Amino acid sequence: MWAWKIGPAIACGNTVVIKTAEQTPLSGLFAATLCKEAGFPPGIVNVISGFGKIAGAALSAHMDVDKVAFTGSTLVGRQIMKAAAGSNLKKVTLELGGKSPNIVFDDADIDNAISWVNFGIFFNHGQCCCAGSRVYVQEGIYDKFVQRFKERAQKNVVGDPFAADTFQGPQVSQLQFDRIMGYVSQSLLTIQAQHTDIQQLHRGRPKRRCHRRHRWQAQGQ
Repeated sequence: MWAWKIGPAIACGNTVVIKTAEQTPLSGLFAATLCKEAGFPPGIVNVISGFGKIAGAALSAHMDVDKVAFTGSTLVGRQIMKAAAGSNLKKVTLELGGKSPNIVFDDADIDNAISWVNFGIFFNHGQCCCAGSRVYVQEGIYDKFVQRFKERAQKNVVGDPFAADTFQGPQVSQLQFDRIMGYVSQSLLTIQAQHTDIQQLHRGRPKRRCHRRHRWQAQGQ
């Protein structure tokens, strides 16, 4: 992401200022050292670290900044647009939180599909702006897909991110970890409620709401 944001800007003769996320400032700073080693003139690529509500807000409202490209939450995206409108009407490109779907049809190569679905959601610990955090599976292979995907996910090695055999390391913060566990708890409660509905239906006492097959949803960005 760092590279594809600055590449077009520099190629068109602009200078850039990178404001790294407060949770992950070191990667941007390290990339800046590589730019220096590559011979970039001073002032072409600039990196600042800090909190979004301070450093990010200052960039968004600065009169000498002509364009802001932001990847992050919808809430912050709205704030950036307001700051742009209230300053110099700078151009804004936003890539905000979404739910990128995987769609698997009955005639799919199920092993290949499961491999990519697994990679799409668990790559980089699920912390990816284009993570495949939704899966739509055609009814004909739904049950088989869920079982096979569960088996594949259980093979993912969780542990030290610097270990060679680790596929998934820790979340970036306690806040993100708690958010994911909240998704898991909510999903379990939903499944339990649906199973209760089915039991009541079999006993001849259906509830008013319709039963819906549970849609698997994994951790979001």
